[in-house]
Amino acid sequence: MTASGRATFRLLGPVAVLDPAGAPLPVGGPRRRALLAALLLHAGTSLPVERLVSMLWSDPPPPTASTMVHGAVAAIRRVLEPCEPHVLVTRDGGYVLEVAPEQVDAPRFERALEAGRRVLATSPQRASSLLAEALGEWRGSALAGLEESFARAAAARLDELRLQCYELHADAELRLGRHSTAVARLDELVAAHPLREELCAHLVVALYRCGRQADALAAYRRLRATLVGELGVEPCARLRRLELAVLRHDQRLQPARTGAAALPAPLGSFVGRDRELEELPVLLRSERLVTLTGPGGAGKTRLALEVARRLTDVDTHFVELAPLPTSALVAETLADALGIRAEPGHALARTVAAALSFRPAVIVLDNCEHLISACAELVQTLLAAAAGLRVFATSREPLGVPGERVHPVRPLRAAAADESWERTAESDAVRLFADRAAAARPGFTVTAGNAALVAEVCRRLDGLPLAIELAAARAAALPLAELADRLDDRFALLESATRAADPRHRSLAATLAWGHDLLPASERSLFARLAVFPAGFDLAAARAVCGGPSDVGLPLARLVASSMVHLDDQPDGGARYRLLESVRAYAGELLDEPTRAALADRHAGHYLALAEEARPRLFAAGSGPWLERLHAERDNLRAALGWCFDADPERGVRLVGCLWHYWDLRGARDEGLHWVHAALAAVGPDRPDQRVPLLSAGALLHVGRADLGETVRMATEQLALSQRRGARRRVGEALAMLATVDWARGRFDRAQQRYEDAIEASLAGGDVWNAALEEAQLARLHRDRHEPDAARSVALRSLAHAEDVGEDVARGLALDVLASIEHRWGDDADASRLVSGALARYREVGYREGEASALCLAGEIALRASRADAARDAFRAALELCRRIGHRAGTAGALEGLADVATMSGTAGEASALSEEAASLRATIGVPRLAVG
Repeated sequence: MTASGRATFRLLGPVAVLDPAGAPLPVGGPRRRALLAALLLHAGTSLPVERLVSMLWSDPPPPTASTMVHGAVAAIRRVLEPCEPHVLVTRDGGYVLEVAPEQVDAPRFERALEAGRRVLATSPQRASSLLAEALGEWRGSALAGLEESFARAAAARLDELRLQCYELHADAELRLGRHSTAVARLDELVAAHPLREELCAHLVVALYRCGRQADALAAYRRLRATLVGELGVEPCARLRRLELAVLRHDQRLQPARTGAAALPAPLGSFVGRDRELEELPVLLRSERLVTLTGPGGAGKTRLALEVARRLTDVDTHFVELAPLPTSALVAETLADALGIRAEPGHALARTVAAALSFRPAVIVLDNCEHLISACAELVQTLLAAAAGLRVFATSREPLGVPGERVHPVRPLRAAAADESWERTAESDAVRLFADRAAAARPGFTVTAGNAALVAEVCRRLDGLPLAIELAAARAAALPLAELADRLDDRFALLESATRAADPRHRSLAATLAWGHDLLPASERSLFARLAVFPAGFDLAAARAVCGGPSDVGLPLARLVASSMVHLDDQPDGGARYRLLESVRAYAGELLDEPTRAALADRHAGHYLALAEEARPRLFAAGSGPWLERLHAERDNLRAALGWCFDADPERGVRLVGCLWHYWDLRGARDEGLHWVHAALAAVGPDRPDQRVPLLSAGALLHVGRADLGETVRMATEQLALSQRRGARRRVGEALAMLATVDWARGRFDRAQQRYEDAIEASLAGGDVWNAALEEAQLARLHRDRHEPDAARSVALRSLAHAEDVGEDVARGLALDVLASIEHRWGDDADASRLVSGALARYREVGYREGEASALCLAGEIALRASRADAARDAFRAALELCRRIGHRAGTAGALEGLADVATMSGTAGEASALSEEAASLRATIGVPRLAVG
């Protein structure tokens, strides 16, 4: 993350300085860049002139060296003056560059590298993201162009760390089962660093997992020949063992099953319900829809997760529905959990069903009761279209879908009063109490002396797991007898107030109220206010939304200790908090309406501030972590949007304006359009400053859905409003959308003219990012019209503008189209290098549609070079990704590529079958091929 509103400095590539807007500053020639590099490498340290002279001149320096250093410092100060007036100062007899570590790419790289290294073993997904973020800081060889000895030494150290980062990233990708996509990058790295044993080990594993045992052995033997020939040493023992494992087809080389990774980590051990754990997996294999029903706190979610973990032969995915503010987002939430994207021209539910038809899976839909109709409709659609799918739902009432098998979740059994203490200790309810009480008070056990009292507590709580857990948490502070007495009093108090309710609900309310009343006033107040968060939140959010005159940190920690709030440690060392859904519902009832509205207002304000902080960073270098952060807060953002459009549409409009790019990249176009149309309803044509950005976002999201009529309607209105206002950059956006529709409809000349006009308008309006995207589109148009010179020229301009901005989507698209041009009319080695760069950029921001397209291009390049195995790996990786995200056009393209590989390999029957499958799939798509990435 770069420092907000400050200059940034680059060492990982040519030494450079960018102003706060991302534009390069004119540092000067090699000597000034070397001086700047020396100061950056020793940031915060005073360097005397004599030291700087010795660093800049290896031979005896010229007599005027000191004067030249002073002059260079003065020149760099003038360059930095507009944005960093006091950053280069004189102190302690020398010069000091006082910059924050986040302003310099090298410290950012090292920080992300170390964070990724720390979490690799426990969270490979997080490690992969952090290490990709670290690699994204590089723009060439470290300190490129500098030959001074200090620079060479620093560059050697940084280059070594970069190699370590590649090795760790490959390790993370392999742990995640992404061996197919890892092969191409590892091939390049091993070729460039043939003595690097760790890289070779990862390549061997990746090749073996792709079914290429011979290639895996060949990679090992190349390394051995190089080591013996050049250094006279054998490979390390680990690599020798790896060779034997490949020869023996050792099962330990296979990747871990990935399905379970989609399930949340359990909170504590699972106790009891042995019969359900035996019966429910069997039931899920024979029935396609099983719904666990029961009241809040009965343990439905925990039981569903435990059963799902035991389904080791099928992918399982958990979808939490409780935070959703509207039924319109049910399909979108499921698609997001599965990594499936909306497909142009098709309902999202149908796209999800089509994607699931390729693989057996179990979907756990949790907390369906408040969205029962939408859930029932979606489940019926999915089950009808995907024969291998099973749905495991939790709800307070059945879904009512034909074929549904309902399984009520009963309370845990508590021993009867006349049972022996040994049998009492073995009952599920008492075992759960004992387990949770021991966690709160180490050493607690059920004995002959206390068994009857523990059983009494569990019976009075009607065996509800949540109630028992909350009561057990108090065993650390209260004697059992007093605990039982307090529960008895609380029952008497609430029984009359809630006589019409289900007794189990009365018990749960009693336990929550009892636990709540034991809290000090500050903790009770905070507990109620935390109900405003629909899902997880961090400490900063709690302070901003729920804070008062005193800090919330200590009361929040006490709520965690009393089990009223759960703490989830994050791989990066941070923490997120959450309330269980039943607890949150109870806490919300403690708030009066004015307080609830005030908290919702503060909640919306906090997440609007977060989105507004993120917005400019989504269009600059290092956008990946910001996109990830927005995704982590998606439930809070949805809640903020829902409240805003009910109570304060103006803020809702601002929030939509911050999130459209996130929705587009995530493929969440249906969700984005839901909120864009809500915003447009609030902003009429008489407010063009607010309406035009919404029209721009809507046109982009509609074109991604192949809704060409809506795209034209919105872009035309945007164009008219923008022309009247003289807003050139908005004119450029609208023209580009209209050009894309023209292209889709076969009006190529008009599309070309509109793209050219769009680029001119965007650049005149200072929007280099959009100009880079528009140039990439125009280059694709020239390419498809077989105009290589024009295509290459425009693509190079796109790449130059994208590099100026530094944002990964623009860079990826420019590299992608340039690679395709080089593949057609240039050098395939260049094309391969360019497409590898595009893949890295797409992965940095999670742009999976672009990644799939680039993988197909990598397959085509390998195919023409007669590298059938490499082509097959790339097309298979593309096919797997396209099927996972529901991208049917991409799926058809990958199938066609695999058919070409089969033809090259002489397997005509396989080629024919693949071609027929691709043709059948293309016939179902039925929408024009759009000129979008």
